[in-house]
Formats: sequence, C-alpha cells, structure tokens
Amino acid sequence: MDSLKGKSTRSKLTRLVLVAAVGGLLATMFVSGCGVASAAGTPATVESASGASGEAAGSTITVVGSATVSNAPDQAVVTLSVESDGKDPGTAMNANSAAVSKVLARLKTEGVANDSIVTSNVSVYPLRDYNPTTGAETLTGYRAQNTVTVTLSDTTAVGKVLAAAVESGVTNISGPVWELKDDTAAVVAALKKAVANAQIKAEALANAGGVSVGAVVMMNEGTVDQPVYPVYAADAAAGQASKVNSVPVSPGTLDVTATVTVTYALNR
Repeated sequence: MDSLKGKSTRSKLTRLVLVAAVGGLLATMFVSGCGVASAAGTPATVESASGASGEAAGSTITVVGSATVSNAPDQAVVTLSVESDGKDPGTAMNANSAAVSKVLARLKTEGVANDSIVTSNVSVYPLRDYNPTTGAETLTGYRAQNTVTVTLSDTTAVGKVLAAAVESGVTNISGPVWELKDDTAAVVAALKKAVANAQIKAEALANAGGVSVGAVVMMNEGTVDQPVYPVYAADAAAGQASKVNSVPVSPGTLDVTATVTVTYALNR
C-alpha cells in the first residue's frame, strides 16, 4: 500500500511540474511577443513624426509679389438719359418715348450699332412742390425717364457721339468709362511680372538670412484689379437745336494690377 501511495504522489508531482513548465513557457512566449510588437512599433512612429516635422520647419519662405501693367483702353461706355414731363404718367411717358426714339435714330446715324445700345432703366415718378411754411405737398405733374447705356468700340468717336446725343435731346450724360474689350493679355502680363517680383523679394530675404532660394513649393493667384474711376453726370440742355461741338475727351491708360503669393524652398 505504501508503495502504491508513493507512486501516486510522484505522479501528481510530475503533472504539477509539467503544468508549471508549460504555463511558464506560454507566459514567456506571450511576454516576448508583446516586447517584439512594442519594439517594432515605436521606431516607426518616431521616424514618421520626425519625418513629418523635422525637415519642414524653417525650410521654406513665403512672399507676396505684385505688379501693374498699363494699357490704352479700346472701349468706352457712356450712359445717356432723357427726361420728359407731363400732367399725368401717360402724357409724360409718351413724350419721353418720342424723345428717346429720336435719340436712338441719331445714334445709329453716327455709326453706333443696335447691339451696342442697351436700355438700363425706365421710370415714371410724380413731381411735387413742397411748402416749407405749411409742410404741404402739391402734385404738379409727372416725369418719365429713359436711360440707355452705349458701348463704343471706337474710342475716337466718343466726343462726337456725346455731342450728337445732346443735339438729339439727351438731358443727362455720365461717362465715359474706359475699358478693355479683352483683358486676358494684360492680366497674363501682370501675373508674370508679379511672379518675377515675388522672386526678387524671396532672394533678398534669403540672402539676408544666409540661405538661397530653391524650387517653388506653392503658388497662389491673388487679386487682379482694374481701378474704377468715378463717373460724373452732366446735365444737357433738352431739345437743344443749335450745333453742339464735339466733346474733348482723353482716354489715358488703364492699369491692371495683379498679386501672387509664392512659397519657395530654402537651400542651406
């Protein structure tokens, strides 16, 4: 019996040792596996972080370049208005329509094409007298107004057309507004000069900092402006029958201004 008990005890001990050994081996493999995963992941994260920010910091320069190109305008826009009064809206409108028809016919005889004349506003409104003593208003009639915008491709004809408009019954004139029919070439020239200006600025800053300008990293177009000059209105004598001399006008030049923002790499 003692012999049997001894064998049973040794068998149990053997099983316990095997279980402990296997458990220890599994634990060692698990810890070792975690250590490998951690060791493999950490350098990749550090490398990515250093690669993302290490080289970019302080390696570029951003400047704004600007340039202006002047061009002679090849188009003029004038605004012509005719006003007519009447005792009621219908009378005022009929008188105004007849006056405007006369103006349009005269413009055509001056060589202005139909598609160059656009009606921009037609209005009828009451005329009232105000008594400052009593504060009362008295209706005295109605005024009709018709306004057309005329685009002239021949800038030398502007003065002649304005004179003809007044002769034919125009009561209000504004303009001319000088324009470019197609500003593409002027805009491209201004942008090229603006980029060259940006290059000069970048090189000046880089030289001052002891580095040199490298390749373009990024380039953005800024504003492209054509200044709008104020337009003044002038009253003309309605129904003037005498000869009106050609109006002296000077188109001058138009300035097209462009800006660009350019980022350059810096070589150390």
